[in-house]
Amino acid sequence: MEKALRRICHFLMLLGGAGVVLMMLNVTIDVVLKAVWNTPIQGTIEISSYYYMIAIVMLPMALVELDDEHVVVDLVYNRLPGWLQRICLVVACAATTAILGVMTWRTGQDAIRAWRVGEVVMGSREVIVWPARVMLPLGFGLSMVAAGLRTVMAALGKPMTRAIHEATA
Repeated sequence: MEKALRRICHFLMLLGGAGVVLMMLNVTIDVVLKAVWNTPIQGTIEISSYYYMIAIVMLPMALVELDDEHVVVDLVYNRLPGWLQRICLVVACAATTAILGVMTWRTGQDAIRAWRVGEVVMGSREVIVWPARVMLPLGFGLSMVAAGLRTVMAALGKPMTRAIHEATA
């Protein structure tokens, strides 16, 4: 299961990276067109805000969770005995899984509502934004699965695949 999840997460990471490149190209072309011909690309701000930025943040989130790459402060944790570190890790991963589950459910409800009403945003032009709402429950949901997998692995005292590869490299 971890390998399949890892493949999906890597694919979403690539999509997030593509979002960075597309946003850069879109904004650069918009600036050049406005400066040279005074004809900016209509909707650049809205598309950047509602599509690119959401993709950049939400799509790679599951891989960040799976690889335990979130920012952590472990001043106390490193001083605890091994058995207590394991308990803390299991509790933290379980809490993370639960919180991500709630966020998945809530953003999923928002995505369904946005789809039903055909949500759009008005800026320099009308931009359809309801498809972008799907990225939130997708990112949170896969992160929840990753956190759940980390919870199980921590409870069993087994490292994740990435940790095994780093130890043998």
